[in-house]
Amino acid sequence: MNLLSALNQSVTVDPGKSIGDQIYDSLKGAIVRGEIEPNQRLFEVEVAKIYNASRTPVREAFRRLEHDCVAERLPQGGIRVSQLDDQTIQDLFQLRSLLEVHAIELACARITPEEIAQLKQIRAQAYELLKSNDIGKDFTFSRFIELNAMFHDTIYSATRSRVLIKVVSNIRSMVMNVRSMSVRLDSIREVWEEHSLLIDHLEARKKAAAVRLIRQHVSKTAQQVLAHIRSRQSAAFAQPGAEGLDIARIAPKEERNRNRHKNAVQS
Repeated sequence: MNLLSALNQSVTVDPGKSIGDQIYDSLKGAIVRGEIEPNQRLFEVEVAKIYNASRTPVREAFRRLEHDCVAERLPQGGIRVSQLDDQTIQDLFQLRSLLEVHAIELACARITPEEIAQLKQIRAQAYELLKSNDIGKDFTFSRFIELNAMFHDTIYSATRSRVLIKVVSNIRSMVMNVRSMSVRLDSIREVWEEHSLLIDHLEARKKAAAVRLIRQHVSKTAQQVLAHIRSRQSAAFAQPGAEGLDIARIAPKEERNRNRHKNAVQS
């Protein structure tokens, strides 16, 4: 089973969310995980049909994706998933490095034993996946991406800085769609070795060592993403990629059914 098929079966719809929020969350999640690739085009009519919704919540979801800088508006209508160039990626990672360093400095002083325990729990889940027979499968890589986000979110939360959390979140959204596609098994093992060491530094309040490690971590990530982008660009010259996408597989079945029922009631 590929990752898109797995997504249909695993996503749980939150009945407390509006249709627009559900469409936004679903599309952004698919973009961040690399299931909708850079330069893919999406149109309101197509997406509305897939989610069994009107065009209004789809238009709002598109607007929010554009605001998040993960998509750009097309003159002929619809949106296109953003393709970041080398200079933009370098700028983003340089800014992210500064923010991550500040986050680590704050977290070293403010993180609680409970948050350290939470980081260790996330690490344990990652190590279990690394030992799994399913290692290398699409859904396993998707889970690693989720655990990595949980790990960093825990550290951001430990800063107690709402402004920093918001700014870092926006930057991460801009690079995660290409980051997720550049992940390799060997890099995953290395990442969690670094994460494990970072937990030790945070627990011991070793700020200088933690800052040094996070700088190295962000730098390596930037190099991987840049190498991946250049590789994709070279491949595109040799064989242009198709723009089509079976977006129907991205919308969870439960969500489509719920929206169909809600629209019927409203009409």
